[in-house]
Amino acid sequence: MKNSLLASLSLFAVSGLAAAELPPLDLFRDKEVVETFASLPVLESGRIKPLENVASYRLLGFRARRSIWLTDNGEMSDGKPLVDPATQKPITKDGGKPVKLNAMEWLLMSWFRPDIAKTVPLFKVDNSSAITELGLTAKAKRDQYSFNDIEPARQTLMEKMGEFREIPAKKQTPEQRMIVQLASNFLDFEMITGHFDFVRAPVGDQADKLPPEIERPVRLSKSLNAIAAAVRGSGGPPMQIPWFRDFGKGALGAMMSGNAEQQLRIFPPGPKVDEVWHGPGEIIFESINGEKEVSAEELAWLAAYEDVYLALPDAEKFKTAAKSLLTKIQNAAEARGEGRHVALERSAMKADYFFYAQWLFLVGFIAVALTWIAPGSKLEKITKISAWLLLLSATGYAVTGVVVRCIIMERPPITTLYETILFIGSSVALFGLIAEWMTKRGIGLLVAAVGGTACMFLAIQFEASEATDTLQQLQAVLITNFWLSTHVPLINLGYAACMVAALISMIYFVQRLFGKIGAKSEDGRFLTRVAYGFIAAGLFLSLVGTVLGGIWANYSWGRFWGWDPKENGALMIVLMCLVILHARLGGYIREVGLHCCNLILGCIVIFSWFGVNQLGVGLHAYGFTDGTWPKIYGYWGSQIILLVYGVILAWSDRQTKSPPAEAAVAEKVPAA
Repeated sequence: MKNSLLASLSLFAVSGLAAAELPPLDLFRDKEVVETFASLPVLESGRIKPLENVASYRLLGFRARRSIWLTDNGEMSDGKPLVDPATQKPITKDGGKPVKLNAMEWLLMSWFRPDIAKTVPLFKVDNSSAITELGLTAKAKRDQYSFNDIEPARQTLMEKMGEFREIPAKKQTPEQRMIVQLASNFLDFEMITGHFDFVRAPVGDQADKLPPEIERPVRLSKSLNAIAAAVRGSGGPPMQIPWFRDFGKGALGAMMSGNAEQQLRIFPPGPKVDEVWHGPGEIIFESINGEKEVSAEELAWLAAYEDVYLALPDAEKFKTAAKSLLTKIQNAAEARGEGRHVALERSAMKADYFFYAQWLFLVGFIAVALTWIAPGSKLEKITKISAWLLLLSATGYAVTGVVVRCIIMERPPITTLYETILFIGSSVALFGLIAEWMTKRGIGLLVAAVGGTACMFLAIQFEASEATDTLQQLQAVLITNFWLSTHVPLINLGYAACMVAALISMIYFVQRLFGKIGAKSEDGRFLTRVAYGFIAAGLFLSLVGTVLGGIWANYSWGRFWGWDPKENGALMIVLMCLVILHARLGGYIREVGLHCCNLILGCIVIFSWFGVNQLGVGLHAYGFTDGTWPKIYGYWGSQIILLVYGVILAWSDRQTKSPPAEAAVAEKVPAA
């Protein structure tokens, strides 16, 4: 019954604001207010997190950014400030400049001033054909649209979403994928703006049709059980009750998501109760669907939440009610031993370790490049020291970010594809710095700079494209810290070592191409020795990690080896490392041949790291990620080009090989 109610109610728009005095937008930009709400512990997607985290990922999912300008086209550079519907005045700050909101300020605006929020260009649309297909007038090919822009085509949007969802994701056209995404975002935002409808208009304008025993004005914390009894006693489908539709829409908005996993749960149960947290929407729906009355404890939570909204528009009362709610939730969570890392998570969000690591790695790469301008000069010494400091700082940021994530989740560092990118990027940078410390030839700095920049950039792009919380709860089969601390890090360290070897080989071929090193030069031999060392390290780490993975598989699934794609990928890496090492020791490949084989090794690592997830089969697949194959093909294409160059180089080196010593001596002996 609950699911059918959700499906039915999602077809109707959220009710508008009650005709009451509207609070000024500046109240929800007040630092004290923002800090209070941002610190609220909430349960979403199976874990307790700050409300700021929820706001950040919701906004990221809508517009691929974590901030928003209040302008008529969503961007400060071209747009004009929006007008407050209540005052008919432009929303500006000092000097008449447009206002920019962070994610938490945007969420508060959407909750408490949805009349403004619905006019803000929010939904990023990358394909204007999707807008045209809805019967609307498209802007630019890629642009942003407000809720009010899309609302006239709401019915068409819902119909097309239902139609296109029947098509497998891989077979959908770009327009169809865009419409499905837009419809999902539209419904989510509709529920966000209606989050407090259960307080401001619990039954819409149907209060006169309520049973006489229900107290007016309606406060669900006082009347919820009576309303639920009236629904159950009606004897017919709830949707046929005149006032139920508006009542249900308010409950739906209180959930703030049609996805059961992303429902907002704000109220911790008692310290000795083995239950998940409760949310206002869940409490309301459970009261209708259940046979028992809502408990006094849940009604008290509902009353505290109502008090926050009912304190408006008085700023001081609003702040007091919000702080009281925060304290009550924090105390209840602490009594249950939960929410210990909410403050640390907020601190990590502000620090934004991986964003700053990306830029430090990039600037470090520039410093490394400057060392090539005047070898042996004072400039080289200064830039090399600068590169060291920048890359050490970048690696420190990346490693700190990984460690903080481990503390927050109380588990080892790798459980998702996103976390492998962070871990491998940090490991590549560390390997590069260690190699530089041992060799002092500059190659390690270059490896750290290139590898670190690439992985941090990839991680940030991956997070933006997925737009979901990257701190995820583990699946039941993975809840074993021993194996997550041994098998998974070792496998990923093996990936990192092999990718460093491949990166060194790329550097080798680029330097050969530009004439920086020649055949059988000392620099070439140095690069070959370093690459060889990382291949050996990659073999050891991958082999041990693979064996440990087999033991874990035997423990969890009852078999050591099952020819799963991920297992096959790990085996391919081990075999390729063995092929390279044995071929080198046996003299079958020399300098150029080793680097050619390293490029192939890198391609295998990329397949095992990313490619097997795209196959959609196997027990190790992390899930299909749209748009990954073109990137994989692009990487493989670049390696094929270098590989072809390497083959030509090997042939050229053979042709120019110096003559045998005997022939050279004979040439120097004068004729008799």
